[in-house]
Amino acid sequence: MREKIVYLDYAASTPLDPEVEAHMLPYLRAVGNPSSIHAAGRYLRAAVEEARARIATLIGADPGQIVFTSGGTEADNHALRGAVDTWAIPHILYNPTEHHAVTHTVEALAHSGRIQAHPIAVNHMGRIQLDHLEALLRRYPRSLVAVMYANNEIGTVQPVREIAQLVQQYEGYYLCDTVQVMGLGWVEVRSWPVDFLAASAHKFYGPKGVGFLYRRRPIRSLITGGAQEREQRAGTENVAGIVGLAYALEKAYQHRETYNAHLQRLKAHLVDNLRTRFPEIVFHGDLTPEGSHPGILNFRLPHTDDLILMHLDLSGVCASGTSACASGSAHPSHVLQALGIPASEARKALRFSWGRDTSEADLNQALEALQTAGLPTV
Repeated sequence: MREKIVYLDYAASTPLDPEVEAHMLPYLRAVGNPSSIHAAGRYLRAAVEEARARIATLIGADPGQIVFTSGGTEADNHALRGAVDTWAIPHILYNPTEHHAVTHTVEALAHSGRIQAHPIAVNHMGRIQLDHLEALLRRYPRSLVAVMYANNEIGTVQPVREIAQLVQQYEGYYLCDTVQVMGLGWVEVRSWPVDFLAASAHKFYGPKGVGFLYRRRPIRSLITGGAQEREQRAGTENVAGIVGLAYALEKAYQHRETYNAHLQRLKAHLVDNLRTRFPEIVFHGDLTPEGSHPGILNFRLPHTDDLILMHLDLSGVCASGTSACASGSAHPSHVLQALGIPASEARKALRFSWGRDTSEADLNQALEALQTAGLPTV
């Protein structure tokens, strides 16, 4: 009999918290539209606005700065396209290891001739080089800068406060994709002058299909139609999803110290055991506690072949080789290639990501699955 399924793809999506689900149910069943002025509509509108206020309090924002979206991708698109449209920004400076929600949008804007795109140099761990960013800002002041908080494939954390200060110094605008870290409770917009940030509920045990954009000032709407979200995002609000998002985020912030410590312990256990069992292992990104996401580890084993993920899956281990949004692509990770890793080696990469329900026994089962894949061990 096969052992239990071990889910090590939390960076792609976390499971829905049962308490969050229970909190959402009354709103899934409620009749009415939050834009209606009768009692049924006002009941739903109150739930949306209460959720907005709770989220704003948690991240140090004003409620009017929160716009609900369908997730992180829409939030990134809204920030990039809306800022360019609103302020006629001619240049975007971007981290080449960003999620495709950012890189593909920047490429599309550049292809249309609306902006010029300039990649920021990164080091071998995927961290941007601040001196290069400053050189770009000196040449192209008032640019829109896109640098995420922590990478979704390799976990490397960026110096967001220093970036925000530099951007402010050169009168630019800063989009920080915080999708991967929002549930860790690291975000506090009062302490760094970010102009936009993106978040998605399914990364912190909330429902899929709902997220939010924080924007310091209003920008042109990405979606036109009705006057919802203060004319910042047309369309009837996903009330149950919004309520679930706020509840999940509040719970994440309440337990952030315990949660972070648990993830760090698991990461240390996994790194130590991988090094012992596979001496030739190569890790990607920063492994230090202060420089990396505590729940993401990216690595490659020299003798891994293209069937390793299939072997893990058949062994009951759910993992990935890249971002879930790119897993159906034949192309190797753009993140690893930006670090200077050849495409042939980037194809061998594995990403393990874990969460609050993961145990050391789960990680040990995954390690055993790697060993039975015909890989050399000590």
